[in-house]
Amino acid sequence: MFKILIPKEEKYFEDFKEMIGFIEEMAYLTEKIFQFEDPQSHILKMKPLQLRCDELASKITKRLNKTFLTPFDREDIFALVKRLDDISDMLFSATLKIDTFHIDKKIDYADKLASIIKEQVNELGLAVQDLKIKRVNEMKAVKDLESEADRVHQQAIKELFEKEKDAIEIMKKKEILDLLERTSDRCQSTANVILSIFIKNA
Repeated sequence: MFKILIPKEEKYFEDFKEMIGFIEEMAYLTEKIFQFEDPQSHILKMKPLQLRCDELASKITKRLNKTFLTPFDREDIFALVKRLDDISDMLFSATLKIDTFHIDKKIDYADKLASIIKEQVNELGLAVQDLKIKRVNEMKAVKDLESEADRVHQQAIKELFEKEKDAIEIMKKKEILDLLERTSDRCQSTANVILSIFIKNA
């Protein structure tokens, strides 16, 4: 009876909306960077967004330790914030490597992978914008896009080893392509967490 009288902390929903909003901006910039549309200026915009995601992740985790009743299971809140923060970190890392590795022209298929990730993040955004609505269709779309990213990544690596003769360039480009593919995978694992939340709270 006592638990019923205590209101659940609903602030989490607003925090997740804000966090996915920053990640959507990062995914948009990532696509532009790998299309080589003024990449350096877009790279400079990534760090503040990544820092905001880190700050939100920390705030949510601290509140989680103090909140008596949560809108859904604590482990699901923690898993969701962790995966969203991972997406932010991976997007930042992938784009920063353009500068670190002194990449001065497009990497074949990297722009396509970045575009797929942006679509995945947008689908996650639709679900996160209102976690109270069971948006299962968005979760299927994220999975379908992850499968597409796998195919694109395989083709990218195949052609990279066929066409590129410089071993150092192969290492640089492969690291970036692999990181983009792992980011797509992380989007899919985030979708799995959201789907689990839907099922538990149906």
